[in-house]
Order: sequence, then structure tokens, then C-alpha cells
Amino acid sequence: MIIILLASFSISKAQRESKFTLKPALGITACQVHGDKYDGYNKLGFTGGLYLNALLKKKHSLEFGIIFIQKGARKNQNVEKFDYSFYILRLNYIEIPLYYRWQHNKFFYTAGLSYGYLISYYEGSSELGNYTGLYPFLRSEYSFNIGLGMMIKPQIGVEVRTNNSFLTVRPWQSGFVQPYYNTILGRTFNKGSYNNILEVVLTYKLTPKKERREPTEEI
Repeated sequence: MIIILLASFSISKAQRESKFTLKPALGITACQVHGDKYDGYNKLGFTGGLYLNALLKKKHSLEFGIIFIQKGARKNQNVEKFDYSFYILRLNYIEIPLYYRWQHNKFFYTAGLSYGYLISYYEGSSELGNYTGLYPFLRSEYSFNIGLGMMIKPQIGVEVRTNNSFLTVRPWQSGFVQPYYNTILGRTFNKGSYNNILEVVLTYKLTPKKERREPTEEI
């Protein structure tokens, strides 16, 4: 219902003022968790949702979104090295981002913050099997985001974006083997697990037909 109202509001405002644009988005995520014992963006996921772009002035705009995004981590078996252990973590969030966007010709740059609400997750390994809930994650996540994109067509944009939580999504708990950080800064600010995400996202700009025939600033 919220998404439907958002869509109706944005389209009607765009028709009247030409400053609001609704943008469906679809993409993939490459994920890891900072603070576990596994390295690499080995967990693939999906992201999709809606953004509302509000043009502030020439080249400058704000974007508000409601999206679904998958995060987590994965460690696969390596039979060639006689490593039969595996680990999988799947985190499913509803995320609300707010970005500042600056457009320069076909290229654009985004930066902002996002709030995520964990709706479900799964955690399992070869040693423990399914142990979802044994070491629970926090329901709320707070992230910062930086992106670089390009308009490949007047209505279609592609963006590469980082999405990193700046507050822990799971504090250190008893029974965890904590990694050792050899700097005071690392030991002070690493309080648990943090999501690190790379995203590639496609967006499609929905504007009324009569607006497409008029010269407008790309957003």
C-alpha cells in the first residue's frame, strides 16, 4: 500500500511540477561480512524496489527509496585442497535509503545513508548445520552508501554502489572466536559483524509521455 501511494504521488507531482520522478530498480549484490573469518564477496544476492527522485536544482537531486536487499556471506568447499567445510549466511532486509545525487552529463554520483530492517535470515555451516537464531542479528541496520553511475539511455541508468553498515549488525557474543586487530583503531571500532556490499543496479525513469517530448534535466 505504501509503495502504491508513493507511485501515485510521484507521478501526479511529476505531471504538475516536473520535479519528481519514480524509478523502479533491479540489481544484484555481492556480499561479505566484516568480522567473520571468511574473506571475499562470495555471496550473491538480489535487490529491487522503487526510488523517488526529487530535483532540487540543475544537476542536484535527492533520492528516497523503499527496497528489498539480500546480504550475507558464503564460504564454499574446496575439494581440490581437501577442504570440505562450508558456511552460508543469508540476510534479507527491507531498506530505506536517502541519497544525494549529482549529475554531470551522462554520469552521476550518489552518496547517502540507509536504514535496514531484517525480516528474515538463515545461518548454517558444515560443523553446526542449521544454527539460525543461536547467535541472533540485530533487527536494525544503519549503512552509508557511495555510488557511481551512467545513463545508458535517456530513461535507463546503471550504477555501481557500495553499501556498508557503520554500526554492528551482530555484536560480539560469548562463544564467538573474535578476530584480532593489530591497531588500536581496529580494536576500538570493531564491535562485531558488519555488512559489506557491492551492488550493480539498473533503474528505469518513469515520466509522463508529454514530459518526454520536452527538454528536461536528466535526473
